[in-house]
Amino acid sequence: MGGRERFSVVSADGTRIVAERRPGPGPAVVLVHGVAMDRRVWTDSGFLAALPADADVIAVDLRGRGESGPGHTGEGHAPDRYTADLRAVLDHVGREDCTLVGLYFGGRVALWTAAEDPRVARAVSFCAHAEEVVIPVEAVEEEARAVEGPDGHAYLRENFLAKGAPAWMVEACDRVDRRELGAATRGLLHGAERAAERGTRDQELVLVTASGDQDLDPFLAGAKRLGARLLLLDAPTRVRAAALVTEVARDLFPGPGADTDTDTATGTGTGTGTATRTSAGTGTVGGAGPA
Repeated sequence: MGGRERFSVVSADGTRIVAERRPGPGPAVVLVHGVAMDRRVWTDSGFLAALPADADVIAVDLRGRGESGPGHTGEGHAPDRYTADLRAVLDHVGREDCTLVGLYFGGRVALWTAAEDPRVARAVSFCAHAEEVVIPVEAVEEEARAVEGPDGHAYLRENFLAKGAPAWMVEACDRVDRRELGAATRGLLHGAERAAERGTRDQELVLVTASGDQDLDPFLAGAKRLGARLLLLDAPTRVRAAALVTEVARDLFPGPGADTDTDTATGTGTGTGTATRTSAGTGTVGGAGPA
């Protein structure tokens, strides 16, 4: 992040949350990464460069990732801790009209935060839907043990590579703290099953996924229930859609400094929400796994 300012805040439970800001007079955009990531992914993926040059961009390290303090336990990584962290960041930023953009699980965090905080004018969830989910306890524990074990980094890399994730997503795996990632995985059992709700009537909600998503129904249901826009990327799976994350930036923030040559065609509307399809070159795709 060129001209960036690093800062930290203290969340409601005392956890230190670190973020970087590229200040600007334009729209405020708060970026929330996925589970096995840190704030560097926004630069490495090209998403940051695709935003308007005047945007006021804040990239957050979720607790237990990057430079932020640890959550320690599953309860310490509960969704309400993440939303409290983001609201503390919004307090520091001091903007009354911002956009939250979240990758994968970070997308659900963005939606949950939007439901609680009227300062969020728009929330964008990349490849994470807004509906209630069933979270099997045994599967969560199995995954937590795999990622926190001595071969945790290799497990993540192999998983992502097998699913065709881009290089920036695979490389992020090696930077995560295995013990904290295990705790974050167990945090799913502390409220992550709940659906996201609309916060204010005027909020703009955007759900993004791959046109080839084999589980598209929750996205369609969420678009209808919340009156959200549904953006379908020309990709076969959610993981491979990560290669098109820059196209989402250009779609959301058209204007000076952003490449707006993407071929976008309107698809079928869903309830009061709208669905659009974005067709773009896929670029070079590396590999993939849980995000």
